Amino acid sequence: MKVINKIKPHFYCKGPDYSNPQTKVDVNLKKEILATKKNFGKFVSIQEQSFSSSKLINLYGMQDLDESCKKYISEIGAKYKLEDIFSEIKKIQKLKILVIGETIIDKYIFTETVGRSGKEPILVFKKTNEKKFLGGIGYIANLISSFASKTKIVSFLGENRNEHSFIKKNLSEKIIYNFFTKKNSPTISKLRYVDDYRKTKIFGVYDINDNFISPKEEKAFLISLKKELKKHDVVIVADYGHGLFTKKIRNELFKHDEKIFLNTQINSFNRGFHTLFNYKKVNTIVINESELRYELRDKNSNIDKLAEILKKKIKLKNLIITRGNAGATAYSYKNKTKISCPAFAKKLVDAIGAGDTFFAIASIALGTGINPRISILIASIAAAYSVNKIGHEKYFSSKILLKYLKHMFS
Repeated sequence: MKVINKIKPHFYCKGPDYSNPQTKVDVNLKKEILATKKNFGKFVSIQEQSFSSSKLINLYGMQDLDESCKKYISEIGAKYKLEDIFSEIKKIQKLKILVIGETIIDKYIFTETVGRSGKEPILVFKKTNEKKFLGGIGYIANLISSFASKTKIVSFLGENRNEHSFIKKNLSEKIIYNFFTKKNSPTISKLRYVDDYRKTKIFGVYDINDNFISPKEEKAFLISLKKELKKHDVVIVADYGHGLFTKKIRNELFKHDEKIFLNTQINSFNRGFHTLFNYKKVNTIVINESELRYELRDKNSNIDKLAEILKKKIKLKNLIITRGNAGATAYSYKNKTKISCPAFAKKLVDAIGAGDTFFAIASIALGTGINPRISILIASIAAAYSVNKIGHEKYFSSKILLKYLKHMFS
């Protein structure tokens, strides 16, 4: 009611559930329709695919939230009204977001185990299905584009153009892109063989040239980067350690450290060669606890101590440590606060992309100025959604988030 009277919309829309005139008997809806007409607006029932909030929650494994999750939600509910949270999330639409990093193709081949080969000491599998998804910053940008009005990618692809059309076809129409070509390199492809019955990964085959880009490629990239950094409000840097982020490129990023939201990842290709400490100053770092321990060579200290050590080495405003089924812990050094958010996922199908999902949503929320406690909540909800399916079959979106929040706070 208050929102309608304040905004005075030309059209007040509800989903197909409200197309039946009988639904207008609902007291609250009736008041909303009267308020709309009073402000010279029109009530419209739009025809779109309908999602039951409870069915959505059940489908993605969040129907039985434990006490820690319920407590976290109630603490937020005690301070914020749902409509206030919705209003904060909608502010993300105003952001101009730049995403920088490696574009990756994630491939899955599903198999059944046949048995030992008759003539050789090898295990034989039968292929049952195959799927291909857009990963890396392509995935991150698609997530963000549902929330923000302007999202741009700056990245490198391989000189073989076989995958270029797939990448462009699978990017949201809302995304603007500038792809450079890395000579003598494929577009990064990560193939994983999966047991079709248990949905567990058996082994992976990666096609990567992780040498640094050439000086000529670096120069062209820097010219573009300098222009783009000035135009955008939030810069999401996903450094997978495959040769894009040279020292000169990082130095250019440091000039805009207030905008930089960073995630670096250790993987089988870069372990021992790639380090978070290549970065000296950023706004926010999101990092997995095990990777942070590896970076600091500290297996046993509590995470508060790890956070304090990292803060002394890198200038930053926020640090978020993701901890798997233990949730996430956020340190806001500007506000001198620590927030621990539980994990909302109750089942795990595929962890690939969970870190990217959390990182993307947390970055745009904090970049908008949304309260850190709410920012970590919505990032945790997004991550919980992402781990309950193989690959990137479906993207988390602003619409799905609002459904979750409405269910949780009702």
